[in-house]
This record gives sequence, C-alpha cells and structure tokens, in this order.
Amino acid sequence: MLSRGVSASPLLCLCLYGFLSLSEASAGPLTLEQAVALALERSPVLVSLEAGVARAQAQAQNDARFFQANPELSAAAGPRLREGGNTLELGVGLSQQVEFFGQPSARKEAARALVTASEAQLRARRVELVAEVRTAFARARAAGQEVRLAEDARTLAAEALSAAEERLEAGAASRLEVNTARVEAGRAAREHNRAVFRHASALNALGLLIGLDEAVEIHAEDTPLPDSPQAPPLPTLLDQALRDRADLQAAHAELEASQAQQRLSQRAALPSPRAGISYGREEEAHIVQGTLSIELPVFDRNQAGRGTSAARVTEATRTLEAVERLARAEVRLALVRYQTAESSLRLFGENAQQSLQENLALATEGYRAGKMDFLELLVIRRETLEARRDHIEAMEEFSTAQAQLQRVIGSLP
Repeated sequence: MLSRGVSASPLLCLCLYGFLSLSEASAGPLTLEQAVALALERSPVLVSLEAGVARAQAQAQNDARFFQANPELSAAAGPRLREGGNTLELGVGLSQQVEFFGQPSARKEAARALVTASEAQLRARRVELVAEVRTAFARARAAGQEVRLAEDARTLAAEALSAAEERLEAGAASRLEVNTARVEAGRAAREHNRAVFRHASALNALGLLIGLDEAVEIHAEDTPLPDSPQAPPLPTLLDQALRDRADLQAAHAELEASQAQQRLSQRAALPSPRAGISYGREEEAHIVQGTLSIELPVFDRNQAGRGTSAARVTEATRTLEAVERLARAEVRLALVRYQTAESSLRLFGENAQQSLQENLALATEGYRAGKMDFLELLVIRRETLEARRDHIEAMEEFSTAQAQLQRVIGSLP
C-alpha cells in the first residue's frame, strides 16, 4: 500500500528541514505529523488571524490608559479698554477630561474580552486546519494506494490476456475469450491512468494546503487501528467539546465583550467633567483659579450607542446558544461516523487481504489449467479488486472520521 507519487527533490527535503525544524524531515517522504506542522507554520489564513490578535492586543494596550483624551491648553490675551487708560490682560489654562463613572474599567474589560475572542478564533482555525490536513493526507494516501491497485489490476489483466492467447493457440479457448481479455486489459490501463491523475490531484491539493510549491511525496503507510476497541463515551466527548472548543471560547468572549461594551455605552451617557487650572494677569494682579466644566446630557445621551450595544449583547447570546447546539450535534454525528468507520475497517483484517490475493492467484492458475472458464476468472478478479478498493476506502474513511472527531472536540496535537 505504498504511494507512487512524484519523488521529492533534494531541495524539497532541505526546505522541509528548514520549515519544520525536525531532523526526520531532512530526507524521505513527508509524514502526517510533518504535514500538520508545516501547515500550522505557513498557512496564510493563520497569518491573517495572528495579525488580528496583534491588533486586538494593541487596542487593549490603548484602552488600558486611564486618560483617553489629551489635556487641553488654552490661552487668551487682549486689551482692557478704559477711559483712564488701556491695560493688557493675559490668561492661560490647562484642563483634562476625567472619567469618574467606571468608563475605564468597562473599556478595559471589553478590550480584554476582544483579545480573548481573537485568540480563541485563532485556535479554532488551527484545529480546523489540522483536520483539513489530516483529511487531505488521507485522501492522498488512498489515491496512492489506488494507483498501486490499478497497477496490480493492469498486471492481472495482462496475465489473463496472455493466458487466453495461450489457450487459443492450444485450441482450448475461443476468440471471444481473447477479445474479452483484450478489452479488460484496455479498461485496466485506462483505470490506471485515471488513478494516476487522481493521485496527482490529491498530492497537489495537499501541497497547496501545507504551502509547498514543489511536488510532494507522502509517507503512505496503512492506517493503524486504535489500541482501544471503543471510542470514549458520548458524555465524555461532549464535556471535552464544551470545555476545549475554541469557537465556544470565542463565543463566550464575544458575549463578555458585548456586555462590557454595553456597560461602557451606558456610562458614556454620563458626563465626563474637565478639571483644570487657569492663570491670568489683570491690572498688575496675578489670578490663579481652578476650573471645572461639565457637559449637560440634555439632548445627546448616547441613545444610538446604548441601542447598538444592547443589540450586540442579544446577538452574542443567541450566537453562543447556537454554537453550543452545533457543538453537541457535531460531536454526536462525528462519534457515530468514527464508530462505523472503525467497525468497517476492522472487517478488512490482514488475513482477509491475504486470502483475497491467494484466491486471485489460484483462479488465474485454474484458468491456465483449464479448470475454470474466463467468465469465472473475470468475476473472481473483479470481486477481488473491488474488495481491495473497499479496504482502501475504509482506511480513508476511518482517517477522515478520526480527524473530524478530533476537530469537533477541539483537540489540537
């Protein structure tokens, strides 16, 4: 069950070594673990989300400042006109807006929640990416095994054609058998070409997913069955999903952020006074005064901000509820898929595969010896090849089901 894709160049091996920082990546085919590590390092989607985390952290640092507005400096100068003579009056003042009603704490809470949400979104995308890589790797591995199967089918068809021609020369077969064998050989060659193309397409899709520009060769060993005969029980998986899924954590953080924004919008309706000090000079006298100005919230009481924040809280609450329902449904379905895929794969044991190959060899020899006709050989050969193809599909389905189960419970290697 070995993949026969395009061989990796020495440059590719060196690139893998540099990108993965793993000694085993310096030579040989790409393993699943290396493909996952490479995708996590080079995915452009992750780069975008990482930039989003950096932006949220920068905004949180900005919102952590106690004074959000800069101090204001004012100055005034002008003459005082009087009948007895004019005098020059000078004045200078410095004021600072101060928030007394909990606006700074609400702003900090909202910023921290947004940072948490962005970090959770990044973790959720990493989990999804790992599942995508595992699925693409399983598809590429199955495509490589189908190429091997198609090669075997082409060899068997050629052997059957040779045996039919030998029996025709010996007078033990008809021209119909030879023609049928020739048609089967052509069909096997065509199926081999199609399998080669599917394999190349699967490898190309995997290469794009993990960020490699050159041809990829994967380490295509058989999918091992789990040591445990059963998956964890559903309640355990549900608890883990509700605890570890990053999309749920992001939804919780979004709700917390919207609630903090609602508190901030409510407190923004309260006036923020400006306190300061002023100095003036009038008629040779020095005047120092404390100043205090307060905006009167008569017309603008942040009605739009409070309405918008309330709507966001409602939206975040409903989103969290929907994500929780989705998580439970995905876990249930993924568990059933995993259990059925595991059961199907266990039906194709090592002994069953060896028995199929043995039956095929015995049938070919029996046809050469004249103990069965060509139609019987054809039926046995097709059933054997279909059974091997079913085995390949069962391994691919199990690997995909395993990847999806890890995704829905929020597991990240």
